[in-house]
This record gives sequence, C-alpha cells and structure tokens, in this order.
Amino acid sequence: MALTKKIQMQDDVFSGISAVFAVASGLGDTLSFANATEFPVSDDSGFNFDTGQPSIEHFKVKGLNTDWVNTFTPGDGEITLEIPCHNTGILTLVGMEGTDVSVTLPEGMSSVGTAATGKAYPVTQKAVYLGLGILNDTEDKLLFIKKSKFMAQIIFDGSNKPLCVVLTGSIAAGGDAKAIGICTIARSGNG
Repeated sequence: MALTKKIQMQDDVFSGISAVFAVASGLGDTLSFANATEFPVSDDSGFNFDTGQPSIEHFKVKGLNTDWVNTFTPGDGEITLEIPCHNTGILTLVGMEGTDVSVTLPEGMSSVGTAATGKAYPVTQKAVYLGLGILNDTEDKLLFIKKSKFMAQIIFDGSNKPLCVVLTGSIAAGGDAKAIGICTIARSGNG
C-alpha cells in the first residue's frame, strides 16, 4: 500500500451549502431528484446532520489504568432543517395539510385592508419521509440522504428571524448500502 499524503485529499472536502433539495417519500433505488423541491434553509444553523455519537461502556479492573474491556452502543443520528418560509407546497410536502380560510378584520386594525385570506393548519405533528440532496458551495459535490423521517413544527419567536418551519428527524434507511452518499458532480457542457 502506497503512502497517501493530505495534499492528495484536498479535493475530497465537502464544504458549505448552496442548496438543499427534498423528495417526498425518500429517494428510490435510482437515487433520482427529478421531482425535488428546493428548500430555502436558514444560513445560520439551517441544516445540521449528525449520524450519531456512539457511547462507550468502560469496565475496569484494579491495578490497570486502561479498560479491561469496553463495549460500544451506536449513537442516535439527527437531522435538522430550518426553513424560513410558509409556502403551502413546502408545508404539504412536510405533512401539514391546510384549509382555505378568510378572515375579516375591523377597520383600523391593519393599514393595508380589512380582509385576509390564506390557509389554516391544525397543530398536530405527523411524521413524513423525505430524501435529501445537499449541494456544496461550489455545486460540484452532492451529499445525499436516501430516506429520512421527519416531524415538522412551526416556530416564530418575534426576533429578527421570520416564521420558520423546522424539521427534526433522523435517517430512516440507515442499514441500506446507499443510506448516505457524497458524490462528485460531472461537469456538463453548460459549466
């Protein structure tokens, strides 16, 4: 086996995010993003992915400073997306079904008008499966997660952040040989 130096690995770095795409029900065996929806995720902590830190059980014996034996328990992975948007298509994709509503406002409540229309949602959480594709900042690498299970919540805390849909979940196809992947994108004639 030949010596591998770090300079040879410089192109193997996945850094930054330029786009996040989601596919309803997860990616099939063809790993196609043909029916994907792009999620506008927050720049600051809008996407977090962790396959889970394992825990270690140590067993010691007197007179020995190292473990006599130890066991490992796999960690619990987690994926979080913060989507600063209440687009009805995205809400439907993440399991929130809305009902059309009209609201009448008294004169003077809003300087814009007295009628509001939109969608109303029940405050229930429903699990959904999504496949995810994340492009790095130069769009020449793709991180994909074949199938994740999420629950959505709506958050608005009155700070400088807009109303956000936050998805919290984990990898649902962890045992699949193609559960996650990091790919280099082949340059086409356009770029």
